[in-house]
Amino acid sequence: MTGPYVITISSEKGGVGKTTLATNLAIYLKALAEELPVTLLSFDNHFSVDRMFRIGRAAATGTVRELLAGTRPEDLVELGQYGVQFIPSWRDVEELRRATRTVADLGLVMATSTLAGVVIIDTRPDLDILTRNALFAADRVIVPVKDAPSLENCRHLHEFFDRCGLPRRTLRLLPCLIDSRIRFEGPFKNTNELLRAYAINRGYRCLDGFISKSPKVESLNTNPEGRIYPVLTYGRNTEVHGQFSEIARQVYADMLKTRSLRAQDIALSLKNHEERDQTAPAPQNPA
Repeated sequence: MTGPYVITISSEKGGVGKTTLATNLAIYLKALAEELPVTLLSFDNHFSVDRMFRIGRAAATGTVRELLAGTRPEDLVELGQYGVQFIPSWRDVEELRRATRTVADLGLVMATSTLAGVVIIDTRPDLDILTRNALFAADRVIVPVKDAPSLENCRHLHEFFDRCGLPRRTLRLLPCLIDSRIRFEGPFKNTNELLRAYAINRGYRCLDGFISKSPKVESLNTNPEGRIYPVLTYGRNTEVHGQFSEIARQVYADMLKTRSLRAQDIALSLKNHEERDQTAPAPQNPA
């Protein structure tokens, strides 16, 4: 299997834990498989990825702006903290949107890349052209949901996959920021069980497990140093640590079972398109 296995973290609703999931999943995957290259990038402009992983204060030599313009990801990655590679973010989201022509721009770049291992993409809380690119290029899409509105928004992701002729099995929902103190009467005892039941009733697939709401984990994002700290090293005494470990094991197992990467499918489609262009008869000049 050559090329990167692309994981996109996506939800149209803000505040569901996308960035926390993306950044910590990268670290847990690296801890699980030390030799596995793990690369992280974000199409948001909050620079959380950069704050968490950058070593030193050197200016970035390339960003996601150049990635979407066609520069190979292996020419843009920086080695960051915890052994995770990252591609620096870009401040002007509107500029990125204007420069992105089709939903296949990122996929075409990944199709010609020699980057190996896993690429994790953190997206904005909307289904704009940047998010659609991340979805189109993905081998696995993880959709964090924390309540009924965020679950309802999932239908837009499924509709996008249907329009593009992509398999819905790529998408997996994951209940996140679940308050374990909330209990219900009846067949569903807590928010995790209720969200999972709603998802299954709508025909959606879910990852096993969930991510709890944790004041300790939330505190890792806000401190006088302006850094963002990982759960693996600063939250090992929380139940979230075990939950992230289990999610990472599931994702890693799914990657190992994948026989054909999305990047390979796009590369094959591109090659077939070029061959058709080369064999097509030249247009004749009118007499």
